[in-house]
Amino acid sequence: MDMYTNIYTMRQDLERMKKPIGTKDNPARTCRDLFYGHPKFKDGWYWIDPNLGMPDDAVYVFCNMTVFGETCVFPDIHSSKIINIPWRRTSRDGAWFSALRGGFKITYETTGVVQMTFLRLLSSYAYQNFTYTCVRSKAWFDEENLNHNKAIRLMGQDDQIFSIDTIKPNVITDGCAAKSGVPGGQARTVFEVRSKTLDHLPLVDFQPTDYGLPNQAFGFEAGPVCFK
Repeated sequence: MDMYTNIYTMRQDLERMKKPIGTKDNPARTCRDLFYGHPKFKDGWYWIDPNLGMPDDAVYVFCNMTVFGETCVFPDIHSSKIINIPWRRTSRDGAWFSALRGGFKITYETTGVVQMTFLRLLSSYAYQNFTYTCVRSKAWFDEENLNHNKAIRLMGQDDQIFSIDTIKPNVITDGCAAKSGVPGGQARTVFEVRSKTLDHLPLVDFQPTDYGLPNQAFGFEAGPVCFK
């Protein structure tokens, strides 16, 4: 009986080596690999190990199985968002958010540089959403002046700029464009950045332009960067 049990256990171990199940001690290389090994798995959180090192450096990611295994990496929670608050202008124009008093960069230390690099090598494109929340602060189009002079700029991890005059992000909704805000005060503009140049993502900073007056405030939320 013990012999058959051992054989069964060995077969299970071999199967898990061929088709990892996305647990911490048996991570897949990417969500795509997990999908092809287990096409009936549902959307959810799984462990992956893109560099195929020891499992102790595996990372916990969201796998979108609905679209054939996209690997979605979330920013560190402490740097991923901030609520609407008034911001003082710095002594110099064109300051990035991280240079403002109380500002910071969007970080991905939970995933780490090495695993993020391997994810790029194993993928063909990536995308990420960025939401700018506002109180009387323009993010993209300015309905009052009918121009984009107050459009924010987004920065990728390789210092690539996404803006009205460089690589334009997709604008999914632009609630911050209204002349006098919206009832209740808060609105939002949602950007989507897609790129086949994978070094451009994830997003790490942004440059607000329309702030500093007593009745103005802004915040933001960075979504996950998804690789496919």
